[in-house]
Amino acid sequence: MHLPIRLALPLLILVSLRGQAVRDPNEVLDRARSNLQEMTRRLTNYACIETVERRYYEPPPQPQQAASCSQILEARSLRTEPLKLEALDRLRLEVTVSEGHEIHAWPGATRFDTRDVEEIIHQGPIGTGVFGTHLIGVFDNSAVDFQYVGAKPDADGIELEYRYHVPLAASRYRVKTGSTWQTVPYQGTVLLDAETLDLRHFTVEAGPLPPATSMCQVDAALDYQRVRIGDGDVMLPRQSQLKIAMDNARETNNVTTFGECREYQTESELHFDTGADVDSAAVKPIVRAPVALPIGLPIVLALSAPIDTATAAAGDPVSAKVMKPVRRPGSSDVLIPAGAIVRGRLTRVERHLLPQPYFLIAMSFNRLTRGDVSSPFAAKYDSNKDLARELGAELRSRARGLEFWDVGTFLFPSTKPNYVLPAGYESTWATLATPSR
Repeated sequence: MHLPIRLALPLLILVSLRGQAVRDPNEVLDRARSNLQEMTRRLTNYACIETVERRYYEPPPQPQQAASCSQILEARSLRTEPLKLEALDRLRLEVTVSEGHEIHAWPGATRFDTRDVEEIIHQGPIGTGVFGTHLIGVFDNSAVDFQYVGAKPDADGIELEYRYHVPLAASRYRVKTGSTWQTVPYQGTVLLDAETLDLRHFTVEAGPLPPATSMCQVDAALDYQRVRIGDGDVMLPRQSQLKIAMDNARETNNVTTFGECREYQTESELHFDTGADVDSAAVKPIVRAPVALPIGLPIVLALSAPIDTATAAAGDPVSAKVMKPVRRPGSSDVLIPAGAIVRGRLTRVERHLLPQPYFLIAMSFNRLTRGDVSSPFAAKYDSNKDLARELGAELRSRARGLEFWDVGTFLFPSTKPNYVLPAGYESTWATLATPSR
């Protein structure tokens, strides 16, 4: 059933800046909306790798008394000097759309995760909607009000600008308040190519935010392009920025880019063990029961490939070689032979600048492969707590409300813009007990 778009202006004929007559704004928006609806419905056929770089900024000097959100935003609008960058991190996820919602997975995981993204990413600000559901919430929503603003020149031609408003009753935009989610109204702008009606630019400005969110302002800006995938093309964001101003005057800026897009079907298989050091044509390892390991056995691991903080992200696969045989205490029995490979993921890749510069790289291993046999594995690495105190580093990483136990966190003081942990880097971990059949 066709749902008319409500425009807050009378019908009229637009005249472009090139002097060419174009359709009335109702017709233009109606056609663009139809195209975008078709495109968003096809997003379930595609999956992309989403890379998010998050930048954290130190608050500016504040008066002694606590500032209100209105004071913080007013000062922000008048600010002429940029804030000091305090830290940045990077994470990588695979994303697709299912039943009108974005779902995510770690790159190379065997399946997508139906949990909310904040249950997968446990630290730092994260948002959803960039891949396509922001568009679904606006262009597949009959309760949205649109207002034509005008035509303006651009390097690539003429852009048509519209404002939109999504009322609370029709909104799907949610923000987290403590352990619960709360829906808020939002608004923004849409820029369309006057000739092709392709979407070029899209903004989202969250409405009044509940005080419990600790946020004063949330807004996003998305730049779109057509991407050829297989035999068709799809409109996907080239880049997006999510900016958050907190009620303590701190700010964050998430920059999201997409790559490695592919056609996706539910019967597609992605194997965890596929990595740069694994022959993709090799026979899939046979999954066996866990090796029965006593807790606390030392295991020396050497990285199989370098980790470069200029490109690495939380979520990237990581592997290491067992350098010495792991033996049963008081026995010559070899539980894990030298040369076996452990596999896992990076869990944090961070660069901190204040109060002093250092890099933090954390990883977790969960598979052990010996030839064509693969089994569950768990180990932990005891970080340098003295160095952490000296740097003011937070070593803990939490999941499901609990501190990760099977993680190794490494700290590297450095003033360089990036840090490379070389292939062959050795560290000594301690095994964690794994159940046996």
